[in-house]
Amino acid sequence: MTSLSIHISTTNTLLRSVMANSSPAVASKLVRVARNLSTSRGVELSKHRALLCAPRARTRPLCHGTLIPRSRYPFANYRHLSTDSAPPPFFATSASNDTSAQRWRPPTEEDLNERPVLIIGAGNLGRRIALVWASASRPVTLYDVSHDALKAATEYITDNLAEYCTRRGTHPGHVCTTTDLRVALTTGRLEGTKVENEAHECELHSGAKGPWMAIECLPESLELKVDVLSHIEHLLPRNCILASNSSSLQTAEMAPSLHHPERLLNTHYFIPPRNRMVELMSSSHTYEEIFPFLAVQMKRVGLTPMIVPAGIQSQGFIFNRIWAACKRETLAVLAEGVAKPGDIDALFRDFFHAEKGPCERMDDVGLDTIAKVEQHYIEQRPNLRELGAQKPLDWLKREYVEKGNLGEKTGDGLFTAEERAALNVRHKEEHYQAVEETTGA
Repeated sequence: MTSLSIHISTTNTLLRSVMANSSPAVASKLVRVARNLSTSRGVELSKHRALLCAPRARTRPLCHGTLIPRSRYPFANYRHLSTDSAPPPFFATSASNDTSAQRWRPPTEEDLNERPVLIIGAGNLGRRIALVWASASRPVTLYDVSHDALKAATEYITDNLAEYCTRRGTHPGHVCTTTDLRVALTTGRLEGTKVENEAHECELHSGAKGPWMAIECLPESLELKVDVLSHIEHLLPRNCILASNSSSLQTAEMAPSLHHPERLLNTHYFIPPRNRMVELMSSSHTYEEIFPFLAVQMKRVGLTPMIVPAGIQSQGFIFNRIWAACKRETLAVLAEGVAKPGDIDALFRDFFHAEKGPCERMDDVGLDTIAKVEQHYIEQRPNLRELGAQKPLDWLKREYVEKGNLGEKTGDGLFTAEERAALNVRHKEEHYQAVEETTGA
């Protein structure tokens, strides 16, 4: 069985754990900060989804949902310290003006065993990334604001972590899920201490260590990702790596909004654990020492890192840049009436012996997401407009997106719902394993 549990801690529990090892002066400051935190009002809801902010601590398991961008909402009700003021006393060293003190140092082996990897967003990718990082006896904290997503993530990890560890000959680590951002930012694991009750267990997991790496797995919105990363960077230990799992946005676009972009980089996962490849790319400021260290850690949990060389910024990284070209030409062929979706995918499957063709893949992802990502590529690379990329994209928006035919999520897309049902039957007959597609385009 997996070592999986849910920890929801109150502010008082966190205070007792931290203050026990703090000086009176630091403890006094921490009390004032905690009072500000405790007056926060919780999660503000939009029409469709819960927004990312710091909800008040609950006493029962809570779960996840899709997080959406609204610059006035995330963290708005959470009285965080502004980036222009001193960070919380507990992590005061992270705001030091001493350049030598800020220089990144890799976590020790002891740190890796006690300090968790923090995953922000428990959706399809977040839960999969959490599973992989928990597969080598390492602690993981999974944060989200939605009840349903954390529940689904818990079920997914419970069902799959032991099997993944068995295949690799490893042992599962401790996975903590929470909807309280304050807990997520300070959760660690202390071994060898007897746990007497739930409150004591929460205390043990709310130590001063904090995560050694935080990975955001949020929707493809630059505004949302920047908002979240800029708010949490001062609340994390100074050597905590900040990683973005964006499939199309470069961390170089996020770096100007952060005070410490040298800790930030892209780590683009695909569909782990089925796909083990991870693309790493600098924010243009990332400490060089982070790449070899992170590559070693990824290999230890069964991942295969591919690093974009230093000094190079590639829109779409490696694979998605190639995939983007395939999408553009596929849409051009469709817009010009050269072939139908079924014809294109049949050729693709026959030639590459692939499970699915580009049209079915785009339907899986969502045509609205495809359109948004492709538009971003065109804006970042003006030469694509000169090559005619805008015309087929406008056709996609006009003929499908604006009519609400977005693919699998709405029923009809490039393929109708009936055609997709027939394709699914074919996949089962050909023994392709059913896998949730990511929302990355």
